[in-house]
Amino acid sequence: MQVLIAGGAGDVGKYLVKYFSQQGYQVKVLDKVKEVFKQDEFISTYFKGNLIDKALVKEAVQGVNVIINLAWSFSDDAETIFGEDIQGHINLLEEAKALRSPCFLYTSTATVYGRAVSHPVTENHPCLIEEARKPLYALGKYVAEKLCLIYCREQKLPVTIFRFWWAFGEQIGGRHLRNLIKRALENQPLEMVSGAGGTFVTMADLAEAMRLAMGNPRAAGQIYNVGSLFLTWEEIGAMIIDLTGSRSSVKLIPSDQWEGPAFLNEVWDLSWDKAARELGYRPQRTAAETRAMFIQALKNTIERVKQEQS
Repeated sequence: MQVLIAGGAGDVGKYLVKYFSQQGYQVKVLDKVKEVFKQDEFISTYFKGNLIDKALVKEAVQGVNVIINLAWSFSDDAETIFGEDIQGHINLLEEAKALRSPCFLYTSTATVYGRAVSHPVTENHPCLIEEARKPLYALGKYVAEKLCLIYCREQKLPVTIFRFWWAFGEQIGGRHLRNLIKRALENQPLEMVSGAGGTFVTMADLAEAMRLAMGNPRAAGQIYNVGSLFLTWEEIGAMIIDLTGSRSSVKLIPSDQWEGPAFLNEVWDLSWDKAARELGYRPQRTAAETRAMFIQALKNTIERVKQEQS
């Protein structure tokens, strides 16, 4: 069995490369950045280039049984999103349909929901694209989702879409989190909105959800939220203070008085009940174990921030 991971050089991609290699798959990677893997480490072939290169995409998909598309620019520029991201996505879908029905997995984002108006956030939540923090980004991902579903219906391509808020592994990415860490290292107050936060998913749980969808007829044409643990920013702030030994305090501000980043004034309590019901998905660790994993990843992230500042 062969799997192609487009965007395999990113944080999520590198984890999935290792995961599926250890599951016995031959793994190919297509990414526009320079090769980041040691020779013959977990991958069979590395294709350096962009998905807008049709010839390269055609070559990369040959012989694969599973295609995972993680590739995205994360740009706020409409020309980049629709001229590169979406066009590359179409190229991958077009080559996928020419094969003998490979499994196509697409990683989307909770951002397509725009603004959470009901809780928990299920897959039936309306997609309020224009109300999203990054509306062009949300629109691009939403269009990519719809293309997947159209190819599934019209071309019989078995596609499954995963939505998640924030994935983490050994470290946790994100500008806002790093800014909080920097404030704590400077012993400044950490301002939070009470109750705001979101559902984190471990890389391991995201990979397991994908594995459960592979070859599962019930997963074709479906959208699934995935998550592992909900944490509030207040909880995360307390963790940061404890791990840094900071003299900072957590300052709670009412939601209607918040003037900081909108990202810190949102509640993304994603429900993964549908994935549990249809795929048998569930977090592989208990809530306490997952929380401990998060704390360790946060500790690693703090050390990275310290190194960058030194």
